[in-house]
Amino acid sequence: MDFSYNNVVPNFRADGKLVIITGGSGGMASVISRAFLAQGADVALVDINLERTKAAAKEVLAWGQETLKGQHESPIGEVSAWSCNIGDAENVAVTFAEINEHHNNIADVLVNTAGYCENFPAEEYPASNAEGIMRVNGLGAFYVAQAFAKPLIEANKRGSLVMIGSMSGTIVNDPQPQAMYNMAKAGVIHLVRSLACEWAKYNIRVNTVSPGYILTPLTKNVIAGHSEMKDAWESKIPLHRMADPKEFVGSILYLASESASSYTTGHNLVVDGGYECW
Repeated sequence: MDFSYNNVVPNFRADGKLVIITGGSGGMASVISRAFLAQGADVALVDINLERTKAAAKEVLAWGQETLKGQHESPIGEVSAWSCNIGDAENVAVTFAEINEHHNNIADVLVNTAGYCENFPAEEYPASNAEGIMRVNGLGAFYVAQAFAKPLIEANKRGSLVMIGSMSGTIVNDPQPQAMYNMAKAGVIHLVRSLACEWAKYNIRVNTVSPGYILTPLTKNVIAGHSEMKDAWESKIPLHRMADPKEFVGSILYLASESASSYTTGHNLVVDGGYECW
């Protein structure tokens, strides 16, 4: 066995890689994109609102130019911004092809953070809303996975796909009624297992990171003025607090890294502060 340093100690560098991050203007993407840029990757941010996504890309690149020098010296890749409705299969296929062409590379890492949640009592859930959330959170996950994998398969190139699921895919949160969100995330977790099995022969690894409650700007708006909801959530978390988005970076870099997780596929990595334990 080769006991050389590089063979024994994994690294999370992403030099030469193109990373697509959906939900690119969101709170989780904000920190994930910086982490991949710091690891040497080019980053393509994808979201439905182009203006917000361009602003996010500009902020990430400015951060890189300021931070990745001196003590943290690292090549600074390109950060591009793209508008796409992931619930539209044709829009996804066209956008992903344009990303690869623009970067003159085939994306070999995809982090799908796009999605949304809404609360309706199940007996009152409007059909149009149910169809909408399933189209984005469920079918959208499949569409981006498909558009990501096809070029890799054609080029015989390895890749890693990380879906952001939710603990809601394996448990039922309380007190909010969100049957369709739970259903969609459960579907994402099993979709990942299915894709991992089908695409293993192509050396494309597919995994899920399932977060618990995260203090993103969106969540902060939801709980603003509703301290009882925040208290209810945190009382059920053994760590007694919600997560900061940065606390998911290590899990995502691990799953994206061929050096660190080459034998990990089809896995649902739950990062919830211990919520499911109780």
